[in-house]
Amino acid sequence: MMCGGTGAEKEADKEVQALCDELKDEILQKAGKNGAELFKALKYKSQVVAGTNFFVTIQVHPNGECVHARIFRPLPCNRVEGGKTCQLHSVQTGKKVADEVNHF
Repeated sequence: MMCGGTGAEKEADKEVQALCDELKDEILQKAGKNGAELFKALKYKSQVVAGTNFFVTIQVHPNGECVHARIFRPLPCNRVEGGKTCQLHSVQTGKKVADEVNHF
């Protein structure tokens, strides 16, 4: 990984799914996918900044339709007490399972 760049793509784990679940309603709303049949984090890349950016591929339909979500998790010292542990930065739509997730 180059300094400031994203790491290699990894399979999503429970931690990444939990971040996505915390922001599920907001992600689906921004993507125009309210009522999606499926919401499963598949893979991701991360970038260390003053916290961590997660670029996540989330499957929202059994046909392979996905969205990419950019989620920021601030350092613990910068989190608002009682607030969410992460923030949704942006969402890209029209993605498929095979699409690589990159910095956006």
